[in-house]
Amino acid sequence: MKIAFTGKGGSGKSTLATLFVNHLRATGRRVLAIDADVNVHLAPLLGVEVEAGTALSHPDNVRKVRTHLLGTNERVAGVEHFVATTPPGPGSNLVTLDEGDPVLRAHAARLDDTTHVMHVGTYEPEDIGSGCYHGHLAILENLLSHLRIEEESDWVVCDMVAGTDAFANSLHAQFDVIVVVAEPTPESVSVARRYAELAGAAGVADVLAVVGNKVTDEADLDYLARELGVAPLTVLGNEAGLRRARQAGQPPAVTDPGPLERIAEHARGRVMSGDRRDALMRTLHLRMAQKGWVRSAHGDVSTQLAEV
Repeated sequence: MKIAFTGKGGSGKSTLATLFVNHLRATGRRVLAIDADVNVHLAPLLGVEVEAGTALSHPDNVRKVRTHLLGTNERVAGVEHFVATTPPGPGSNLVTLDEGDPVLRAHAARLDDTTHVMHVGTYEPEDIGSGCYHGHLAILENLLSHLRIEEESDWVVCDMVAGTDAFANSLHAQFDVIVVVAEPTPESVSVARRYAELAGAAGVADVLAVVGNKVTDEADLDYLARELGVAPLTVLGNEAGLRRARQAGQPPAVTDPGPLERIAEHARGRVMSGDRRDALMRTLHLRMAQKGWVRSAHGDVSTQLAEV
C-alpha cells in the first residue's frame, strides 16, 4: 500500500504522516517513510537523523539510484536518458522494503527492524536563483514507479509536497490513497477543494480522502462538511500535547489512535490495479515525451514504453 499525506502548508500533513507511520509500526507493519517536502520535517518528527549526503535528489545519488533501477533494461538508452516518468521494463531492478535492498541501504535511515526513512532533499546554496524543487522530485517519481510492494503488511508513507504541486508531475498517479489534510479554515479548505478538482481532471478522484485536523468542536466539523461538500473521512482534534512534544524534541503522539486506524481501514483494499496505474503513467509519459526540452535532451523517450 502506498499512501501520501498532503494539504495546505501548515495544515499538519507532516505531523499526521508521522502519527500514521508510528501507528503502522505499533501494529506490526513494515514501513518505508519518505519525506518529499522541501522543508524535510518527517525524519526529525519520527526521531531519526538523516544524513545530508543520503538525499535522493543529490546529483550523485540520482545517478546511483537510476543506474541501479536501469539494470539491463534496453528500452532506456542509458541512465542519462531517464526522465521523471521513465517506466520499468525488462531487466529493470525494482526497489523493495527488504532491509538489504541496495537503495534502502544507501539512502534510508533505519528507524527500527521494520521501518526506514528516506528524504528527497531540499534547496542547496548552489540552487539559489537557478533551481526548482519540482526537478528534485523526479528521482522520487522514478523510485515510486520502480517500487515493488511484496506483502500486504508493507506500507509506503509519503509526506508529500504541499498544496497541489503533485499535479506538476506524476506523483498524483503514484499512490493508492492520497490523504488531503484540511483545517477548518477557508484557506485550507480551498486547497482541498482545488485538489479534488484537479484529481477529477487527472482521473484519480477516487484515490482522495480528506481528513480534518485541528478540529475543536461540532462547528468546525460542520464547517468542513459544508465547505468540502462531504464529511471528512475522520478528524483529529487540536491537541496541545502534539505541540508540547515537539517543543520538548520528542516525536508527537495521540491519546486516541482511532482516527489513524480509520485511515488504515479506508486504505485497505484500495490498492490500485497494475493495469490502471500503467495506463495513467503511460499517458503522463507520452505527454512528457512531447515536450520540446525532453526531445532535445533525450530524443524520443516514448520508445521506453512497451508496445500495446
